[in-house]
Amino acid sequence: MWGGYDRRGLVIRSPEPVDFHPDGKTVNVVPVGALSEAVAHTGVATRTVGVYPDARKAELRDALACAGVQRVVSLGGAGGMPPGPPHDGFYPLHRLVRWVNDE
Repeated sequence: MWGGYDRRGLVIRSPEPVDFHPDGKTVNVVPVGALSEAVAHTGVATRTVGVYPDARKAELRDALACAGVQRVVSLGGAGGMPPGPPHDGFYPLHRLVRWVNDE
């Protein structure tokens, strides 16, 4: 375990996934023999998956999407997100405005 519960971040490396939902800058790292094995540890509660090397993203994205993952990014690219794309399965910015069509 690295870090602490002081809101700066915590990384837990364990042979099996932890039995709680890591949130609040808490990350659970579970080593796997092959990247394809990692898909079994994802689901609809997995918002973003970082993949390294970039060339492996294409081979994993369909399986990750079917498991419920919403974003597949290059490792380290989860921090910045441009405004407008879907988040938590919907487009939140679309809900904040009243849409009017002038046809």
